[in-house]
Amino acid sequence: MLYHISRDGQNYGPYTLEDLQRYVASGNVLLTDMARAEDATEWVPVSQLLGADAVAAGTAQQPVTAYPAAPVAGAIAPAGIYPDPPNLHWALVLVIGIFTCGLFLIVWNFVQAVWMRRVNPRSNALFFYIGYVVISFGGGFSRFALMAASGFQSHLWGLGGSMWLISFIVIELGYFDLRRSMEEHFNGPEPMGLTLSPVMTFFFGPFYFQYHMSRINEVKRIARYRGAAI
Repeated sequence: MLYHISRDGQNYGPYTLEDLQRYVASGNVLLTDMARAEDATEWVPVSQLLGADAVAAGTAQQPVTAYPAAPVAGAIAPAGIYPDPPNLHWALVLVIGIFTCGLFLIVWNFVQAVWMRRVNPRSNALFFYIGYVVISFGGGFSRFALMAASGFQSHLWGLGGSMWLISFIVIELGYFDLRRSMEEHFNGPEPMGLTLSPVMTFFFGPFYFQYHMSRINEVKRIARYRGAAI
């Protein structure tokens, strides 16, 4: 069963019961917050929903501050638990990528994938990116050597299109795996209600991811500032 949380007139969720227990233990959800099951109409305190064990756990801990999950300002894990996303404006990634003939973009793909792998070990984007580089550069060199050895016969020119198609499929698989991993993490351990468009992922992959990574960093910065000010 899924539950919604209400605090200060704003609703968050839905979460499973296990999610709520974990967020109460971490301080991201307060025992005084109101909760409602999706098939119910009445709101009850989280402490009533989770029972005596949650109350005991909640009184034993002393969280510095608590932020419920939200689409814009989500629950922020304490600094150091999860590394922040790469922080570079998406437009700079685009401009530098153009001036370096795409080499910087390849490097930045790896930067994003390595960060995601540290945050969510289930992410496989890094391996897809490695495969892309191997196919694009290793396969391209092998194709050129084969064509040179055969005197650049015309029937071998089609190899170029095949290699390009394979590398394109591999890099797109990497983009969509990174999308899955980001949504999984930022709707789980750091619940921010992140939703990424598959269309934008397909056409603008790393730039689209970087746009959201910069927003996530800003949300974290504001949340930590508020926590330090309390």
